Amino acid sequence: MKNIEFTLKVVEDTVINELEFVDVITSLGDSKINVIVNEGPDLGKIKLFGREFLQGIEMLCKNLKIEKNQISFTTYNLVQQVSAWPNIKIIHPAQYFLSAANLDIEISKRIEKHFGIFIGGSRWHRLHIAASMFANHKDKSLISYWQHNFNKKQPANLYIDDMLMKLHHEDNGKKIYDEILSLIKNLPLHLRANDTVHNKNVGYINWDKAFEILPYYNNIFVDVVCETWHDGICFLPTEKSARPIASKTPFLTYAGKHFLKNMKKLGFQTFDRWWSENYDDFEGVQRIQRMLKEIDKLAKKTLEELKDFYTEMLPVLEHNVMTLRSLTKENIIEKVK
Repeated sequence: MKNIEFTLKVVEDTVINELEFVDVITSLGDSKINVIVNEGPDLGKIKLFGREFLQGIEMLCKNLKIEKNQISFTTYNLVQQVSAWPNIKIIHPAQYFLSAANLDIEISKRIEKHFGIFIGGSRWHRLHIAASMFANHKDKSLISYWQHNFNKKQPANLYIDDMLMKLHHEDNGKKIYDEILSLIKNLPLHLRANDTVHNKNVGYINWDKAFEILPYYNNIFVDVVCETWHDGICFLPTEKSARPIASKTPFLTYAGKHFLKNMKKLGFQTFDRWWSENYDDFEGVQRIQRMLKEIDKLAKKTLEELKDFYTEMLPVLEHNVMTLRSLTKENIIEKVK
């Protein structure tokens, strides 16, 4: 009997290497396989050949006479429902989030912009939020958005179709569509106009270079974070959430439902004293709509008012830095349970 490891590659709700995965399962025999799920999707939300993922595997097991306990899963989703399959192990990829804890960061706030939003790879939710901010608050924002249709190093998939499907029943769908078109026409957006390559300190955000843009955080009041995993029951704070914490910057976060609630379980404090965080009870388009309402309200504040807010927030921001430094990959998992 062999023990096999297989990495399941997932983007949004799609298994990228599903043919290879099914080939391994159909050849399993009496061997065991540990499926390492790429990052942190909700296993109940991803699809296998258009079918709910775990249902699809259960069907394969039944047809191939494979015992379910021959297949185990290792996932980074800290709130994955482990009852969904006989063998599910949760681990935390500490390098994504915790590597910010001991960085030597020069924090010297000179707030010049209301917002920052820093995007590397496009997703439908990032496209929606960035398009709205570009259309309505461009002059008050630092925006980077690297992926675009003519970048040969990335697939020309901005997830426009996904976005349009999400807007299908929205009354203001045409307005948002126009905003998206305006953003796309101006892509790529860099933090400095003359930067055109991905290995400079300008906003291309692969996790291992994610903290190179921290000096820009000195110039923004709030970071609009667009996390990667957001559909269903999921929680995986990454470098995107670590940046504002490490730089003592407040944040509004698009992620899965109750992301902020889970951050509080880890010991972090958030910002409901200064704006509504009721968006945390929602996911998808509803979450974005509520976030954008708060962004619109903050946009009406003067820079002086935001600086006063920032002074009031300092105890919270300093607490969050100390909390980040206290976490380990082991106690993160224990605290979220």
